Amino acid sequence: MSESGQLTNSEVNPLSVGIVNQRVKAKLSDWPLIWVEGELIKVKEYPFATYATLKDPNADAAINLVIYTRNYPKVDERFKDADRVVIQGQFDLKQNSGQLQFDVSTIKKVGLGDLYAQIEELRQKLRAEGLIDESKRQPLPFLPNRIGLITGKDSDAEKDVKQNVLLRWPEAKFETEHVIVQGPSSPQQVINALARLDANPEVDVIIIARGGGAFLELVGFSNEALVRAVAAAKTPIISAIGHEADRPVLDDVADLRASTPTDAAKRVVPDVAEEKHRINDARARMTNRVLGLIENESLHLQQKMSRPVMANPFAFIDQKQTDLSQVFNDIFGSVKVFLDQELSSLNGSAGVLKSLSPQGTLDRGYAVVRDANGHVIQDAKEVKAGSKLKVRIAKGEIEATAN
Repeated sequence: MSESGQLTNSEVNPLSVGIVNQRVKAKLSDWPLIWVEGELIKVKEYPFATYATLKDPNADAAINLVIYTRNYPKVDERFKDADRVVIQGQFDLKQNSGQLQFDVSTIKKVGLGDLYAQIEELRQKLRAEGLIDESKRQPLPFLPNRIGLITGKDSDAEKDVKQNVLLRWPEAKFETEHVIVQGPSSPQQVINALARLDANPEVDVIIIARGGGAFLELVGFSNEALVRAVAAAKTPIISAIGHEADRPVLDDVADLRASTPTDAAKRVVPDVAEEKHRINDARARMTNRVLGLIENESLHLQQKMSRPVMANPFAFIDQKQTDLSQVFNDIFGSVKVFLDQELSSLNGSAGVLKSLSPQGTLDRGYAVVRDANGHVIQDAKEVKAGSKLKVRIAKGEIEATAN
């Protein structure tokens, strides 16, 4: 120690960590209570205290907070991520860890966080434009040729997606784009990766994956330019951000929202074992159906073959031929009888006709006398002596002269 009572400090006489922390803590205790405004993130409640981070919405700055349970009776309600608050307290240093934190004695809400309000406003605007519409979501392919994956390099999300996809379908192929999945540059990197995958004709579906995180770590997935690019993509897109509460707008415009990267893997490809089981089950049902049909038709055929007509297929034809011959004979007999009757009647009529004919009269000994002109002589007075006459008898004609 120096003559002035100050602790000496040099390369050969350095301060211990404990002394440094003690001196910093003492200096901090001299600070008065101050009021600070910001946005809460990473709020976690425990029985003895609540821990959170207070973020400056307009700058890259944050303060770690602790709100001991003894101060909660002064608070009318609980707090959550994105709450805009003002707090009163003072800085404190944990001597054992050297961690600086702000000991909150008073905390009040001053309205919904600006960022959260902006996200909700964007969500409503997209809904009004029709970009958030269940009916416009594209169906996923049953078995994609190649799966596009946008995620952080060597991230758990990438491992979960690939591992679970390959477990379900070992032949699956990926086209992976590694991007930063949080921070100011994240949205544009995702947009660029999305454009490359969407332009690739071999990519049939795209997964955007991240393994969850605090609200502010996921705000890049609510970026307006990003969500509009997703809504305009020709390729079906799966959002696998893995955040249930205050989910990003990406979930609303994607064609499918998966609760986790693992869930996305289960949605993007079928389970090969399950598909094989379904195929085998379908084949078994088809085989049983065909065998049942063959058995029924065989039984039906046996029943047909057991009928008497099948023992002698020509018996039916023989019987019909006999019946036809009988019918023919009956018709022939009927026609013959009819013809005989008609012939007999005709002969009778012919006899009557013959007996009444002039020839019949001549045959009975009568004669027909005509003059030279062929006129029949009916009155003897009409004939003059010496007139030439023609006498028609039964057989032939005689020429004569009247006396």
